[in-house]
Amino acid sequence: MTEEQLLDNLNTNFKLKLDSTSDNRFCRWDGESDKYLAELKCRNAHYETLLIEYDKLDCVKEEADKTDREFLYCVSTPKGVYVFNVSDLCRKQYDFKWENKYLPNTTSYGVSSYKTKKVGYMSIDDCTFSAISN
Repeated sequence: MTEEQLLDNLNTNFKLKLDSTSDNRFCRWDGESDKYLAELKCRNAHYETLLIEYDKLDCVKEEADKTDREFLYCVSTPKGVYVFNVSDLCRKQYDFKWENKYLPNTTSYGVSSYKTKKVGYMSIDDCTFSAISN
């Protein structure tokens, strides 16, 4: 699934009314509406625990708070689509189990540079809503 397909899926199945921000290359999130700022991730493998970068959470949640919106982290895997309301998880003092991890600079193919990133984890059991594939 591509990010564009994921955005369409979210709008069709969850009625989120998100507009893509892909035309703004400086935007730190992938979709937005009057209610939400959304980060979209498409994974080729399924994971029971999904990774989120601290810098991404901090930046997008700060803007969501300033504009009275919720930060959604939306992930597609071969088993389904999982949507986390990160703003709500933070209000509930969710334990992201933050740690520093040595990871590729970007997720683009052919990347040879790495750096240490602060990352946290969210169990798919803790998602706000999901659509499981058959």
